[in-house]
Amino acid sequence: MERNVSIECRKPLQWGELDPGRRENTKIGMWAWLWQRISALAIIVFLALHMTLTYKPFVQLLLLLAVAFHATLGLRVILLDFNLVDVKYQRALVWGLAGLGLVVMGIIWFSTY
Repeated sequence: MERNVSIECRKPLQWGELDPGRRENTKIGMWAWLWQRISALAIIVFLALHMTLTYKPFVQLLLLLAVAFHATLGLRVILLDFNLVDVKYQRALVWGLAGLGLVVMGIIWFSTY
């Protein structure tokens, strides 16, 4: 049996040409992966600042924010890797864990200061 499948094809990109819809077409998992790598670098920078500028609340807040953000994205990876959450719920997982991370960060921050 022959299937009649119509696939819309677009003109291929030329060398150096940017895809105008690349941000909209990028899945949230890719953004989460990228932001987790950026937050890892931020942790290194804020940890160095924290060690040189001891007892500066703003530096401590930035470090806590970076660690909480990195941890929630890491928890997302664990939940997806062990198939505890289906990939189709990834968008809700990212936003839900980000909210949970902010709540935990707020509890830690306000119990400390």
